Parts: sequence; structure tokens; C-alpha cells
Amino acid sequence: MAMEAVKASPPATPQTIAPKGSIATAPSPTPMAGPSMMRKRHRRIIWSFAFCVVLPFSICSAYLWGFARNQYISELSFSVRTESMQSALDLLGGFSSIAGNTSNDVDILKQFIESQDLVRYMEQEQKISEVFSLGWPVDFFFAYNPNSTLEDLHSYWKRNVRTSTDNGLFTLSVRSYEPERSQEIALAIYEASKTLINQLSQEAREDATRFTREDLRRAEDRLRAAREEMTQFRLRSRIIDPMASLQAEIGILTSLQAQLSEALVQKALLSQTSREQDPRITENNRKIDALRAQINIEQQKFAQIDERADGNDYATLFSQYERLAAELEFAEQTYRAATVAHDVALSEAKLNSRYLAMHVQPSIAEKSLFPDRPVQLAVAGFFLFLAWSVGLLIYYSIRDRR
Repeated sequence: MAMEAVKASPPATPQTIAPKGSIATAPSPTPMAGPSMMRKRHRRIIWSFAFCVVLPFSICSAYLWGFARNQYISELSFSVRTESMQSALDLLGGFSSIAGNTSNDVDILKQFIESQDLVRYMEQEQKISEVFSLGWPVDFFFAYNPNSTLEDLHSYWKRNVRTSTDNGLFTLSVRSYEPERSQEIALAIYEASKTLINQLSQEAREDATRFTREDLRRAEDRLRAAREEMTQFRLRSRIIDPMASLQAEIGILTSLQAQLSEALVQKALLSQTSREQDPRITENNRKIDALRAQINIEQQKFAQIDERADGNDYATLFSQYERLAAELEFAEQTYRAATVAHDVALSEAKLNSRYLAMHVQPSIAEKSLFPDRPVQLAVAGFFLFLAWSVGLLIYYSIRDRR
């Protein structure tokens, strides 16, 4: 601000006392400052404000209302749920519970939606590069350049597909130039997320039943081998049930011994009343010899006679049968236990399965919410003015130091 130079006034002299009868003179007044004038630096500030603030502000306003196309947002909300059922005994004291899953699943979904793999999948299924580049090249700032790379498409995807979480509730918003396409992309993201959750649930189920499934497979192999050995034993010995055959042989031996005892009693009675040449005594002796011979044959079946025995005696067969029967019984018990354990693990895995529950369906937008032209223009003007002010202060502070 220009001011006129003030003329230097003469130094003040001490006031002399006028002699008595003379008139005292008053001092001369100080001259006033002249009107302010605009200098060169003031014009520079005005021109810098015009070029740095007014002109960019006008360009932003013209672009927002003249070139930027309306974009439509479609939102949906869902959550990852875990249905946890109690056992039959627990149901006596309470009800089944349906609880939300931990935040790990939500974090996994968030990373999946923002991942490059999903962008590649959506490009193959929905052609999102064509959807996002509908405003190109007129709306060059907000639209996607179709000649860009997959990494650029991924970066644009993260700007137009927003995700937020709140206590396990997942909110997804998709922005594009057509409201129908925004809804289709949102639904496609939901279906891809559902497929991911189902895959994770299937993998968790496989992990939970892996060990029981391996135990069940080993139990099946063992039971199959035990049954095969039992079948080979029966074919080799031609005996279906050695226990029943043994009991039958014991019954035969007991009957022969009873008949031998009866024949010996009859011989003793005949010897008291008849001579040795009596045909009845001779016949009785032959019967006794035949019974003893048959008893000896039957007894030989229960034990080996010498080292050349062929192993077809009942003692050997019964020993083999007992071993195979014990192995078969143990294999059956093991198989039943493995089957129960596998069924329990499979039931728990199914009852603890995860799924997506949609709470808000994506709708077709009727009004464009982006770009928010007044807000974005106000933000642009604020930052332009702030940058100009800071730059001006820095410039004059450096100049004043010189």
C-alpha cells in the first residue's frame, strides 16, 4: 500500500516564555498521509490467485458438469454364518445355536474381493473393463482406460468396489456407469464369495474327517483280509464251523465210549454164565474190538501222533480257527468303532458348516450418487486456495530473507 512521503519538520525548539504583554504563537500541525495506491506486487498476488485458484476451479467446474458422466452405486450386505448344532444329549438341556463366525472369514472375504484373482475372474465373466470404460475418453478422470494393464484394472477396481465390515456384517458397494451393470457385478461378487466360503467349508470338513477316514480305510482293509483268511481256511479244511464239527466229533466219541462200556458190561455178565466158546461172547469181543478201534481213530483226530502228521487233526484245525476267529472279531470291532468315529466326525463337520447369509439385496439405482459435484468442487476449491496461500507465504518469506 503506497503512501506519500512525509516532509521532514524542523527540530523542535524549546518554548520561550513570551515577555509580559506579548502574544504567544501556536506550533505548526503534522501533515496527513495521502491515499493508498496499488503496487506491482499487489497485481502479482491477484494474477497468481486468478491462475492458481480461479482458473483451475473453473476448469474443475466445467469438467464436473460438462464431461463427467453419472455413475450409479449398488449395495448389498451379507455375513458369514456358522450353524453349530448340539448333540442329542446336549439338546436335553438347551436348544441348538446359530452363531456368527469369527472375523477371520470376514477378513478372508475382504482380501478376496480386493484381490487380483477376483478381478481376473470378473473380467472373464462380466467384462468389467468394458463396463468401467464406458465414459472413456470424455470422462478421462473417472473412467477406466481400456488400453491399460491388469494391474491398472485392479487399481481401478479397488476404487470403484468398496468393502466395509462392522461386527461381522459385510457391506459391498459397486459403482459403474449403468445401474443394471452395477447390480450384476455386485451379485457376481456375492456368488464368487459364496463359492469361496463353500470351498473353505469343504476343505475344513475334509480336514476334520481326514484322520477318521484313514482309520476307517485301514479298518476296512483289515476286516477284508481277515475274512479272506477265514474263507481260505474253510476251503482248505472243508469245514464251515470247526466248533460245530468238534462238538459233533466229541458227541460221536462219547457215544462210542458209551457203547464200549455197555459191551464190556455185557461181556462180564456173559463170562459169568457162559463158556468162552459161546458165540455170544465171541460176537461181543468182536464188537468190543471194533469199538476200541473206532475210538482210537476218533481220538487221533484231536492230536498229532507223530512228526509226519499232515496237520489235519482237530487240534491244529481248531487252533487255526481260534486265531482266525479272534482276528476276525477284532477286525469287526475295529471297523465298527472306526465307522462310528467317522460318522460322528462327518456329522460334526456338517453341523459346523459355514454359509453366506444376504441381509440386503442389491437394487437398481434410480439416482446417480457419483460424482457428488458440489462436494468435490468445494474440496477442489479448498485445496487450491490452501495450496496458493501456502505457496504465497513461502515465496514472500524467502524473498524477505534476502
